[in-house]
Amino acid sequence: MSEYEIHRPSFSGTTRNDWEFPSEVDFDTEDLPAAADRFLLSKSGFDEPGAFEDLALPVVTSRGELSYNALWAAKRGPYSVERIDGLDAETRQEVEELVDDLGHEHFGGFDDVTLPAARREIALSNDELDEDDEGIGGFVTAGHATPTPTRAAIGLLALVGASVAIDRLRR
Repeated sequence: MSEYEIHRPSFSGTTRNDWEFPSEVDFDTEDLPAAADRFLLSKSGFDEPGAFEDLALPVVTSRGELSYNALWAAKRGPYSVERIDGLDAETRQEVEELVDDLGHEHFGGFDDVTLPAARREIALSNDELDEDDEGIGGFVTAGHATPTPTRAAIGLLALVGASVAIDRLRR
């Protein structure tokens, strides 16, 4: 028997926007039951969780939206159900089914996504990639092309510089 309780969270909408794993500072620790509603698992229950650390697999954002990216993190990412210690096989299967149910109900093509690490493993198994190769088939994966404010600023500066250079060449 698992020491975790499973919970189907409530949410007001959905999002495919970027998602970051929440920390305790993101929540009012005086209102842990409200915070717990964003998670799929709890060691101490959802009505009155004992501590923030008792909660696992967050899938609802601070704005109350079910996150596509959080569901993928719960399914196969670094915060996945597979990495939770003390979870028995039956509970693990129930949580995986809940993640799939939420994904299929609210996001079209939920199973169509192949994560970069999974694509790399498939390519390795099909002898399309050597162990030392960085990319797969010469293209950049989503994991390599993550936009950041710094990258966006550098990109804009490069565009401005190129525009100025082209303008000067035309004169």
